[in-house]
Amino acid sequence: MLGLRLSSPWPDNCTTAGATGACSADGRALIGSTSDDPFTTRTRLVVEEPPDGYRYVGTQIVSQDTNTVADFNHMHTRGLNEKGFAYTWSGAGPDPDIEPDSKRAVGVPFYRFGDLLLSQAASVQDAIGLLESYPRAIHGNFLFADSGGEVALVEVSTRSLHIETRTTDGWIGRSNHWISPEMSQITYTPADGDSTVVRYDRITTLMAEGAGSIDPAYLASCFRDHSTLEETGWSICAHGHARRPGSENRGGSVSSEILQPAQGVMYYCYGWPCGGPSEYGEEQLYQDRSWGKYVPFKLSRMEPGEYVTVDGRLTPLAVRYLTSGNAAGV
Repeated sequence: MLGLRLSSPWPDNCTTAGATGACSADGRALIGSTSDDPFTTRTRLVVEEPPDGYRYVGTQIVSQDTNTVADFNHMHTRGLNEKGFAYTWSGAGPDPDIEPDSKRAVGVPFYRFGDLLLSQAASVQDAIGLLESYPRAIHGNFLFADSGGEVALVEVSTRSLHIETRTTDGWIGRSNHWISPEMSQITYTPADGDSTVVRYDRITTLMAEGAGSIDPAYLASCFRDHSTLEETGWSICAHGHARRPGSENRGGSVSSEILQPAQGVMYYCYGWPCGGPSEYGEEQLYQDRSWGKYVPFKLSRMEPGEYVTVDGRLTPLAVRYLTSGNAAGV
């Protein structure tokens, strides 16, 4: 164990959670996340119909600044497909002096791997097989779920990976660092006050408290949480500023998603899950359009195309879908 005491390179990049079996309200698997990015990076909601794979609905990253998180640009970072497989992801990475990061590794890049998972995996087992089969220029915490009720958290680096949790009866909460002994030795060790540690402690507390009754509404309440903000400067629902010097333009939650693979439903919320107002004007691009509500999108009733734009607008395709009686949200 190297025990590096370096600052985390992922200060505000997504909180993920999931539950299944006795820990979920209906016994079936569900997973979700916040999508945290610089506010110049947005997500849009799309339905893809690959000619050689499964149909899927997903959140796609679109960076409006090519110098910002360019590694992830155009990646489908969370979604579910017609076979009942779902996944979401949060950033975590190796110390580049130990393993190459995504910029230096030779392998399938982020923007291709999201599509690969959603178009080719029918189950958690399939997804793990894809991670093991391809050379990877990706890294992070990959959270998988399927219609059979299995949930798995896989810690993934460019050369190493570890199935940290795999269960049909349990809950998971993660942020932006690896917790297994196997993967902790190749990455940075975050300090106690870092964002990833604060959010990990909070999401695991919330998931433990909700075990047995975790449903989309409960996950939504977790992703709206600000309870740690005053004391630590960080929270799951991230608005950008940490209320400390040097925290300006830090970025925050640009969308949030909750996925129910057995039901074929993806709940999507543009902007902050809490729906709060913008506080810092131009530093929080488009956050004044935050929905504050998760809208369900059922894949089997959706045509291919774009449903929500990068600036939070519903497309005509989405309007037709929602006016057909599919608009009840959480």
